[in-house]
Amino acid sequence: MASALSIAVLLAIVAFHALVAAVLTRYFRIALDSVWGTALFVVAGIPLVLLATTLLLSGGLGLGPSLGNPLLVLIVLIAVPLALGVLVDVLYVPPPDEYELPESAK
Repeated sequence: MASALSIAVLLAIVAFHALVAAVLTRYFRIALDSVWGTALFVVAGIPLVLLATTLLLSGGLGLGPSLGNPLLVLIVLIAVPLALGVLVDVLYVPPPDEYELPESAK
């Protein structure tokens, strides 16, 4: 049975992963000119970063509970935060085109 502390650490890791996914999605939307490039990096690049941080946090540092099943780890620590991060960036943050930059930055 998971303790309250291990569940809190798991939720903190999920929140951290969602933040990383949102920031990387925003970066790719600003840095890349095409929609397809952004979509490709969101689908292929961000999960690799989330996998690396999962291995670092849960494997190297030993944080979080043992979920027992690798598929459950992929769903809880990679797919759900990825979906939340992309959702936050796409729905709640204005598109990069709506920001007006000064003439010297263009």
